[in-house]
Amino acid sequence: MKNIHRLFAACLLLLVLLLLLPVAAWSRTTTYVVHVSVDGLRSDAVTILGHSNAPNFYRLRAEGAFTDNARTDVDYLGTLPNHITQLTGRGVGGSRGHNYKDNRFPPLLRTIHSNKGAYVASVFDVVHDHGLSTALFTSKEKFQILRQSYNSINGAMDQTGADNGRGKIDYYRYQEDTGKLIDDFIATMHIRRFNYSFIHLRDPDSAGHEEYWDVTPGSAYLKAVARVDRLLGKLLDFISRDRELAGKTVLIVTSDHGGTYGSNHTIVDGRKNYTIPFYVWGAGVPAGKDLYAMNRETRLDPGTGRPPYSAPIQPIREGDAANLVLSLLGLGPVPGSTINHAQDLRVTGEHSAISPVWLVLVLTLVFLL
Repeated sequence: MKNIHRLFAACLLLLVLLLLLPVAAWSRTTTYVVHVSVDGLRSDAVTILGHSNAPNFYRLRAEGAFTDNARTDVDYLGTLPNHITQLTGRGVGGSRGHNYKDNRFPPLLRTIHSNKGAYVASVFDVVHDHGLSTALFTSKEKFQILRQSYNSINGAMDQTGADNGRGKIDYYRYQEDTGKLIDDFIATMHIRRFNYSFIHLRDPDSAGHEEYWDVTPGSAYLKAVARVDRLLGKLLDFISRDRELAGKTVLIVTSDHGGTYGSNHTIVDGRKNYTIPFYVWGAGVPAGKDLYAMNRETRLDPGTGRPPYSAPIQPIREGDAANLVLSLLGLGPVPGSTINHAQDLRVTGEHSAISPVWLVLVLTLVFLL
């Protein structure tokens, strides 16, 4: 009888172990995610500038996980369409896409939802509806489409736990001067700790449209990328030195498109247009790792190609960002998303860590048996 009781206790404990395994194996340290999109950033611009002229991009490479061979949306290279992809985890076109293809300042009553004919959820929805805080800092006024779409009138009803309201973006800031924008972000974060912040930096795109994506030494475009590097340095120093943020924050840096000298970024099959960087730095992220090497089973380096969304193994895309943010915060995917919906883009080593809870339960099980 004693052995039967032991066996029953062991089986009961095994059941508890199986229930706790996801929590124990995926214990997280991330409380804050800062998602930066550098508008018009070509991957090779960083390499051309080199460590001396882009020390903070190189710091992201050395201290975090990254690739310079990520991809934009397959068929659209506009700023608004690709940023909406970053925030919704959906491609632009097709029945499952967000379908927002306009790149102009939006009419007053337009929303992403009215354009599609159905509600399009975003990373802001999931974070906000779980009682966490969100913020949007943008350097282009046309990002007003996000504010219009996710405000207290047009945002969806909160169906998760306590009712946190329909307004999904808790703080919105537009400032064309990116230096002032970053200063505003840092000053505001000292007062209000946003769990998820999206920051848009316009400099490379503005320079590219004015004088093309010229990557010869001393060009306006490279100077704009170097300026962004200094702004990223401010962010890295702020996160590293702030007692609340240090060790609890992940910084994601990507882009919406690149660009080519003489043709802007409108040619969808132009390699320098659709090739973008994807950097991840911060809590739990291993240093100096290649993101494709970390994700051999779920992502395939596309070389110079432009794989469609139907490819059996996808490249790393800008659209991975939305559900990566949510997985880092311990939340499920964006409803209706198609990119990284399984949240299988690995950027940390936390999944292999043995939780103390797991260890104690295993030892107890061994003792009982």
